[in-house]
Amino acid sequence: MTKLKSIPIRNGLYIGLMSGTSVDGIDAALVRLRSTGDALKASVLVHHQQAWPRELRKRLLAVMAPAKTATAEICELDMLTAREFAGTVNNILQKAGVDKSKIIAIGSHGQTICHLPPTSQRRSGSTLQIGDNTVIAALTQICTVGNFRPADMAVGGQGAPLVPLIDKLLLTHSKRTRCIQNLGGIANVTYLPPRGATQEIMAFDTGPANMLMDAFVKLSTGGKMAFDKDGRLAAAGRVHRPLMHKLEAMPYFDLAPPKSTGRELFGEPLARSMMKQFRKVSCPDLLATALELTAWSITESYRRYLPQAPQEVILCGGGAENPVLVERLRTYLTVLQCYQVRNISEYGIINPAKEALSFAVLAALTLQRIPGNIPCATGAQCPVILGSVATPGPGRIKPPTAAIFS
Repeated sequence: MTKLKSIPIRNGLYIGLMSGTSVDGIDAALVRLRSTGDALKASVLVHHQQAWPRELRKRLLAVMAPAKTATAEICELDMLTAREFAGTVNNILQKAGVDKSKIIAIGSHGQTICHLPPTSQRRSGSTLQIGDNTVIAALTQICTVGNFRPADMAVGGQGAPLVPLIDKLLLTHSKRTRCIQNLGGIANVTYLPPRGATQEIMAFDTGPANMLMDAFVKLSTGGKMAFDKDGRLAAAGRVHRPLMHKLEAMPYFDLAPPKSTGRELFGEPLARSMMKQFRKVSCPDLLATALELTAWSITESYRRYLPQAPQEVILCGGGAENPVLVERLRTYLTVLQCYQVRNISEYGIINPAKEALSFAVLAALTLQRIPGNIPCATGAQCPVILGSVATPGPGRIKPPTAAIFS
């Protein structure tokens, strides 16, 4: 496990960039980091969310695994995605009224196109995030750190999850056991024992969160809807038990951590397969079942794999704003006697900015040559410094705005 008796990062302003598996937008966070001894304080000064241009989003979704895509298309999208990230950076700087010279670095997660964790059949994992950080650095004239996942995979890790160290630094409680439960496209948990406890942090992907629900919505409406706003359709439906049993039986849920997953397993191909097998199931019932699967798989993961039930569960990610999903998850967790289920915004962290904030912190750690992974969470053989650093060259350029790539 990565141990930090002190956190000698450079104090100041950073920008974090994140676009998740749902490709619903780019989250940018302008962050002030301050290190004092073994404590790290992070303040999100400005959060900016920028939608992907419709045509570019369509192209990104089309190349994601398991699609078979021409190399030229991925090559072009790598550049277009980087330009969109750079435009987002310049837009948040303009929104904040901050000059780029004040920013120490950008931390960019990139856009995941394919993530293949190691398995018994595939010993060496691989991953691909596009949106080259050298392009972002050139267009913003700001040092940019990106491509965080491969270094962990090079030493046997899953390359995910990468936020547990940031969860540890920012959200560990002195006495209480906490779970930080992210509800993005994929659901992932960080288990945080109290500060000073002998237990180790645990972190892994529990299964789908919004991804399967989004796929059902898209396919059922012919692309007219991208997601179920506030869980309204799911609330109108009923759980289809034969479909639920089929999904519960998926082998992923029986895998012990460390483990990670993505669109390759829980994306549109799975939704198509289930809709083909269960042709008469209505869209609301499909969504009610997928929502139930999310709540069940999270709770089942806690029961089977965590050392003990957490005293507190902190929700983040887009699904944390879905009242139907939150209420169903709360009901499940009550059975485990997890009575405190709260939104991360109650802890002073803007929910949509949380992952972007995390990659700003990872950038700061990388610049100081501090390992950013937690081996017991990712399965890596050892701690490693994550990401590559791109330093902008001299010269003046016209700053891009994301709008010009629409």
